[in-house]
Parts: sequence; C-alpha cells; structure tokens
Amino acid sequence: MTLGSTARALILAPLLLVLFVTGAGAQTPPAPAGEPATAAPKAAVQPEKDPFGRETPQGMVAGLMSALAAADYERAVRFFELEMVSGARGWTVLSGAGLAQRFQQVLDRVGSIITPAELSNDPNGALNDGLAEDVERFGSIKASDREVPLLAKRVKRDGKSLWLVSESTLDEIPESLRSLSEGASTRAVIDLLPQGPTVGGAPVSHWISLLLAACLSFALAWLLMKMRGPIERLVRHGGDETKLSRFIAASTGPLRLLLALLLFGLATQVLGVSVVARYRVLFGAQVLGWFGAAWLLWRWADAASEVILGRMSRRGQLTAYSAISFLNRAFKAFLGVLIVAALLRAFGVNVTAGLAALGVGGLAIALGAQKLFENLIGSLTLIADRPVRIGDFCRFGTTLGTIEEIGIRSTRIRTLDRTVMTVPNGEFAAMHIENYSQRDRFWFHPTLNLRYETGADQMRRIIQSLDSMLRDHPKVDANSARVRFVGLGAHSLDVELFCYVHALDHSGFLETQEELLLSCMEIVAANGTGFAFPSQTLYLRQDAETQKRGRIHDMDDVIRRPRRKKPLLSQEPIQVGIPLAQRQ
Repeated sequence: MTLGSTARALILAPLLLVLFVTGAGAQTPPAPAGEPATAAPKAAVQPEKDPFGRETPQGMVAGLMSALAAADYERAVRFFELEMVSGARGWTVLSGAGLAQRFQQVLDRVGSIITPAELSNDPNGALNDGLAEDVERFGSIKASDREVPLLAKRVKRDGKSLWLVSESTLDEIPESLRSLSEGASTRAVIDLLPQGPTVGGAPVSHWISLLLAACLSFALAWLLMKMRGPIERLVRHGGDETKLSRFIAASTGPLRLLLALLLFGLATQVLGVSVVARYRVLFGAQVLGWFGAAWLLWRWADAASEVILGRMSRRGQLTAYSAISFLNRAFKAFLGVLIVAALLRAFGVNVTAGLAALGVGGLAIALGAQKLFENLIGSLTLIADRPVRIGDFCRFGTTLGTIEEIGIRSTRIRTLDRTVMTVPNGEFAAMHIENYSQRDRFWFHPTLNLRYETGADQMRRIIQSLDSMLRDHPKVDANSARVRFVGLGAHSLDVELFCYVHALDHSGFLETQEELLLSCMEIVAANGTGFAFPSQTLYLRQDAETQKRGRIHDMDDVIRRPRRKKPLLSQEPIQVGIPLAQRQ
C-alpha cells in the first residue's frame, strides 16, 4: 500500500465520522416538540400515521434516540409504556422527564442499542426472534454481573398499535442506577477528558475520541495488511501467481476496510462514549461494512472469473467465455440489488410492503419493462445456444463484424468500418447469424475461363496439372480436391477447381488462396494458352431471294458501268473485340 493510499484511508475516517454526526439522524422524520397536531381529515380506510414513528420497532428506537440526542426528555417519555417507576424497596421514584434522563444515563454507562439495520421495520415486528409476537428486543444493559435485555412492546394507545419501551425494561432502571452508584469508583476512559460543549447529542470530547479511534483503526489495519507478504510468498511457494494468491490480492482492499471497521467497533466499546454517539457511529460503520462486504464479493467474482477463464483457455474451451462473463455481470447486478434493498430497509423503507403495494402500478411497470425482459431472455438464449462468442467474426442480417461483448441487455459488435454497433439481445437472438469463426476449413472454388483457342489436348494437360497442384499442396485437403471441365461458356471454356483449405483464420486462408491462384496462372501459361476476355462475334449474311435480286441488278450494272473490283459485302465473318494477336 502506497503513502497515497494511507492518506486516503486516514481522510476517509474523519469524513465518515462527520457523516455519522450530521446525517445519521436523517433516517427519522423530525418529531414535534409538544403534542402532535391534529392531522388533516383523511378517508376512514386510511389510519393516521404516528407523528413519532412508533408504528415499527425501528421507528420507535430511531425516534427515542433522536429525542435523547436533543435532550428533549418530555418527548422521550412518549416512547415509554410507563411514565413512573420505583425501586424494589421504594427507595427512589422516577417519573416523567426524570425517568427519561436516568434512562439515558444508564444507557451511556452500561447500555447498548441495536442499530436500525438489525431492527424490524414491519409493524408486526420480527416473528422469528424467539420472543412473543408483541415483544421486540432493541438492546441490552449490563449491570451487576448480569445482562438485562431492552424490550419494546406493542400496545394499543390512541386507537393505534404503537411500539413502546416495555414496563419490564423500565423497572430495571432504578436497580441499574443503584449498581452504577455503588461502582462509581470505576470510571470510563472518556471520563478522564474534559466534556466540552454538546454537539449532535454528545459532548465534543466523545466525537474527538471517536475520530482518533477511527484514524488509529485504519492505520492499524493498514499495518496488519502490510504483513501479508510472507503469507503470499508461502502460498506461491516462490513461484508464479496461483489461484489462492490471486484471491488474496483481490481481497486486500476490502479486507483492510472490514478490519478497520472491526477495530473501530471494539474501540467504541472500550472508550465508553455516550449511547447517542455509539448509536450513530455504529450504524454508519455497519452501512460502510455492507459496502465493504459487497466490495469483497465483487472482487472475488472477478478473481473467480479470471481463474475459470484461464483454465478454460489452457484447455481450449473458449466457448465458455461468454457464459462466464454473463454470469459475472448477473452476479454483480444481483449484489447491487441486495445492497440497495438493505440500505432502504436500514433507513426505514419497507421494501416488501412497497412491492406489495404496487398493485396495478406494478403491472404497468411490468408491461413497460417488457422489452427489458425480452432482452434478458435473449441474453440467456445466446448464452445457452452459444451461436457466437466474444471474438467471433460473424454476419447478422446484412452486417459483418466481430463480437466484442455480450451483455445482459445488448451485444456490442465491431463492424468492418471500425464502428461499434449495439444490438438488443432480444433482436440479435432472433436474427440469422452466420459465424465465420467456427468453420473448421475454408472453401476454395474458383472457375478458370480459358480461351476458345485452347485445344482438347491442352485442356487435358491443364486439368491434370491443376489437380496435381491441389493434391500436393500441404494446406489443401486432398480428399476434397477436384478439377473439372464444366462447360462451354459464351466466351470461354470453363474449368472449376474445388477443395477445402486448412487455415487458422481468414487471413491465413487468403495467404493460401493467393499461392493457389498464382500456381493456376503459371500452369495455364506453361501449357500455351491464356484466359479469355468477354467478346462477341458478328456474322453478316443475305438470304437467297435477296442474293438473286442482287445478281440481276448486278448484271445491269455490268452493262451500264464497269465491274467493281471489290464486293460490297465481305463473306468473311467479322470478329468484334478480338485482339489483333488472336486474329493473326
């Protein structure tokens, strides 16, 4: 890791902390300071929403922590099932704002709150947590060698089902306070520092301590990952890169981030900062941890693709390249959807209820996404049938090009003009595709047009020489080679050559074709003939009656004037377009 990477890691820590302080509370809508105002009249079928967000366990905890951060203990009491509790022997009574304040003191010292990412945002709560249907656990208190769970209970109040801090949890507050007072001699690390003003619901010293802890965690994680060199050398056994070493190299960045977050989480427990600061910082760290885990899986997917493609390339199984590339992209898309869904759930959006509430809108979206699903099915068809693969030269429709990428929605093709054509997979899969790259041999089939002056013996010698030339060539399939005199053309004698040429690609075939054509020219010239040019022969004649009348007129002409030395019309055929050398 370079010095620039270390600097970026150290800069990320304070930026992350600032984000936690200023933006983590945005997940909960601001609650009114006093009594909730009367909502506007709505339809009877739509119940009014609770202004404090107590309809779900996640909303209840977020609203309670927001009230404690603002030191609004009157509002915090609204999240309690009871407004007054007393000690076991009646030695203390807590009620109203005093109860909320003491509750925060207990949480600051020995309490921990579950982050919104782990709480249910369903009005019915989590039904598979081993608790009663109307009870939800949202944290714990560790005091006097025992751990007391913090429970939320669903109760009916003001005509609505609300989640509130349960009576059993509030009854533990006096006992927890007594335990804290008895153990007052043990102080947390944070108590050794001056408190300073309160910012974001916690003293400034707490935020500074968390900032330093974040920087130290990232620095320690960098040092630990820097020590991976001996492990990599042990894995490689002093040789080239192996599969395991490739996965280790791909995991370096994500593991460094996850390790730093783990160390930071442990530091927050040791420092003993306030519950509000821990709640916000740990929630942000958990969200960042999700991105780190997604990053790790993303890098692993790329490493696995490289390993599989490398193995298949060595075995010559290049047809699987498109399938592996498609599966890699599909996995990454699925991973992205999971991260988005998890973030929405963590910030209070009920994804399941949202999908169920789409109704007719969901049907409209499905109809609008018809082309998307058609292209997705086309992608699966291309992967399953494998008519083409990346790097193949093919003809589709009237276009020739090389396949560059087969994506989830479309296929990109490099045309002969060096432009990139993007074709939707639904349309591409329905085309007639001619794949030139998958042919095992190339077809050589020219037709030689020889002059009509070529004699039969010359033709036999030419055919025999051409056949021997094809069969003796090292790149010609001798079993398929043949030479035949196939016809008397309009201006030439036609000789057809037929054979298959072994070549790795089209460029290699063109080279072999050039050699064969030059050999054909040499054989034709060596046998005293040549290639014919397109020409026409014009014959002029007269019928018998015209010739008789012509002779009578000629007799009159003989009497009246001397005989002409040359006839008007020559009886010899006149050839048009015949070169002078051929006429001679």
